[in-house]
Amino acid sequence: MPTVSVEGRQPSTEGPVAHSARARSFAVHLLVAAAALVVAILAAWVSRAVWRPGPLPIPWGLALGVAGSGAAVWLARAAARSLGFTVAAGWIVGLAVLLAGGPGGDLIVIADTLGYTFLVVATGAVIVAAGWGGWNA
Repeated sequence: MPTVSVEGRQPSTEGPVAHSARARSFAVHLLVAAAALVVAILAAWVSRAVWRPGPLPIPWGLALGVAGSGAAVWLARAAARSLGFTVAAGWIVGLAVLLAGGPGGDLIVIADTLGYTFLVVATGAVIVAAGWGGWNA
């Protein structure tokens, strides 16, 4: 059946299948962003764990939080480049929620050396993992 253009525009070649694929892609990106928000909260929470076997404390939670955050972005980016950026954006939104604090002050990211180290190192790891490969990828 021939299609007629309206107002000089080309007729749409997208059918219900293309719209369904776009809706699925949007839903996947939304779910991945929500999961990244949870990863950010859990990473910030575990980053407070420190093992003190002697005079030198070992911040194993900080290492685990940074590695987990970077791995979440890296794994999503392995599936699709846009998913990597979606995870990075969701992770940063999750961190922003934590930084907002509450009426009593800091929630999980406490304003001390460990908290600031987590903010800088984990955010850097997430941004680097999302942008790794640049224009050649």
